[in-house]
Amino acid sequence: MTTIHQFAVLEGQEWVLPADDDDFEFFSGLDGRSLGGVAPPVMRRVEEGERAYCDFPWLGEHAPLLRRPAVEALAAFLRPYGELVPLRGEEVWLFNVTHVIDALDEARSRIVRFDDGDILAIERYAFDAGRIGTAEAFKLPMRASPVFVGDAFVERVRKAGLRSVSFEPVWSSGA
Repeated sequence: MTTIHQFAVLEGQEWVLPADDDDFEFFSGLDGRSLGGVAPPVMRRVEEGERAYCDFPWLGEHAPLLRRPAVEALAAFLRPYGELVPLRGEEVWLFNVTHVIDALDEARSRIVRFDDGDILAIERYAFDAGRIGTAEAFKLPMRASPVFVGDAFVERVRKAGLRSVSFEPVWSSGA
């Protein structure tokens, strides 16, 4: 049985956001293509409230950010699935997932659509396990797809002792 997870935010988790609000579009536009040659945005740590340092500061489930300990622990494992892009302003790296799999089982998923048929939101995921195969990190072929990870990734993070990262299981092959 395989479980597919997405990144989830924790109470009190450190947030790192673009210094310029216009740069949110940079992250929303991540669609599985390499960012080679693109100047990454300047980032800033959100200072409001009690936010503790973490190895995976939050930006969103579609754009995982990693601090140096996470990069050092996971870089070799992540390389087949994307690229680690150093951002400016804060010492963080974006894990830009370039491994795109059209694995969404639309008939078994619960999908909210725009009037034109495009996907607005996915309330319940169902995947085609055969299409995912042994992939441990991937995105769906849609703009701002969450990054999905398998059990091996979650276990690597746990064994590395990385701080303040959470995963939400979204689908299991045995369900």
